[in-house]
Amino acid sequence: MPTLDAVLLQVEKLLALATSNHVHEAAAAAARAQALIAQHRLESLVAARAAGAGAGPDPVEDQLLERARRPRAWRGVLAQGLAEANACVAYSASVGPETELRLAGRAEDRRVVIALFAWLAPRLEWLSASHGAGRDRDWHDAFRVGAAEEVTRLLAAEGDGSPAPVSDDSTAVALLDADRMQRERGVDAWADAHLRPGRARALRVDGRGYARGRAAAHELPLPKGRG
Repeated sequence: MPTLDAVLLQVEKLLALATSNHVHEAAAAAARAQALIAQHRLESLVAARAAGAGAGPDPVEDQLLERARRPRAWRGVLAQGLAEANACVAYSASVGPETELRLAGRAEDRRVVIALFAWLAPRLEWLSASHGAGRDRDWHDAFRVGAAEEVTRLLAAEGDGSPAPVSDDSTAVALLDADRMQRERGVDAWADAHLRPGRARALRVDGRGYARGRAAAHELPLPKGRG
């Protein structure tokens, strides 16, 4: 069976030949390309690849997610979980008396993380308020850490934030897997060049609040897939 790259390369060469001034050669190339596209059900993938080739590379960039004088650990946990599920990296940076929570990745991946973060953060706050009337701040923070960890795990189980395959064909799935690996490698290279590894600190939280948060996360009507 031909490899994914071989099939796509053959299709692209045939499509290029289809623009030939030789009518018969162009017609034969177009027909063969269409047959391969139909055989492997690659219509959407070929169109996306062609569009991407015309648009140029999508560089890894970072942007501010939020800034706070007293950063809350659970918000960092939520950002980190969403970032990992969408081929991004979330990190903290001190800027004077404030701490910035920043996000690095490709534009589309960052868009997904930002949208999910904006949707989920207030819902986790509401969830802890509805479950923890009369509890102290430590309990609520622990609840939200547990809920953030569980909700990002549930989202990853739904498909890790990646686009759903456009067909059941193994070639299409392989292309999506290869694309995700390429995005992750790009983010890893950016992190190696721009971030200094720091010493990880153990996050100590109220055990009961944390467990309650993980259980309560299942009450949220989570969005499916991207967007």
